[in-house]
Amino acid sequence: MALIYPVQADSPEPEDGTDPDFAELAADLSDTWLVEVAVSDDGDDACFGPLTARAAWDLALAVDDQRPSWTVSIVPLHVACTADELVAMFEEDEE
Repeated sequence: MALIYPVQADSPEPEDGTDPDFAELAADLSDTWLVEVAVSDDGDDACFGPLTARAAWDLALAVDDQRPSWTVSIVPLHVACTADELVAMFEEDEE
């Protein structure tokens, strides 16, 4: 499975078989999301959206179920913060 989606560093580990918290993804990152699909290394790829966090997740899972060899990424379309704030969301404390 090559499904890629953002997870904040301080997020608790999800229980097996549970979906991400879509409301939290929308509140912390973006209301609108894109699903990027890379079919091959030859540059055959596509981007679908804008979608809600839940719709993007559902589409990405459906594509991944049918074509697990493809790389499917769920990415925020718009992030209303600075680069420092964005990096801090995903970077673990090194203290």
